[in-house]
Amino acid sequence: MDLIEEILAEAEEKEAMQLEVFMDLQLNQIGKLQKEMENNFQNAEKEIELINNWVMKKNSSLQERVTVIEKQLEQFIRETEKKTIDLPNGTLKIRKQPDKAVVENMELFLEKANKELVTIVPETIKPNLNAIKSFIKRAAKVPEGIKIVEGKEEFSYAIKKEEDNAGKKEAGVGIKQAGDYRAAV
Repeated sequence: MDLIEEILAEAEEKEAMQLEVFMDLQLNQIGKLQKEMENNFQNAEKEIELINNWVMKKNSSLQERVTVIEKQLEQFIRETEKKTIDLPNGTLKIRKQPDKAVVENMELFLEKANKELVTIVPETIKPNLNAIKSFIKRAAKVPEGIKIVEGKEEFSYAIKKEEDNAGKKEAGVGIKQAGDYRAAV
């Protein structure tokens, strides 16, 4: 029986060594899979960068076209001398921005300004631009060191979304009408 126990012990030892080798191979496999995952992330980052560069290039040319059209829209509304034009696809507007009071010479202003025209924060004194604008309107006098920058007219537009059109379908030529328009073109 001694021989059988010895053979069994050897077999168990070999089996334990084989299991260790197998587990080591499993660890090796995990390392390879993790490297492959890391490589996938790196490749994805490169692809994302390529796509971002492509979209920036594509959108910059589209933005240039938008800018040209915006200038045409602004020129159109200024030529009509209207303040608002409501169109089926959006609204064009010209609005005058409020005048601004700009401190041109801080030392001169602080020297001549009264307490009403400044805001005192501990350790800091700074001009109260809203109070200065109110003072100018009331007194019709510009405090020394202050310059009035006239508000400019600004152009803006808003594009109507489908929801804004009260559920109306997309405008355009229907299938039945398409033949008539093709013949005319």
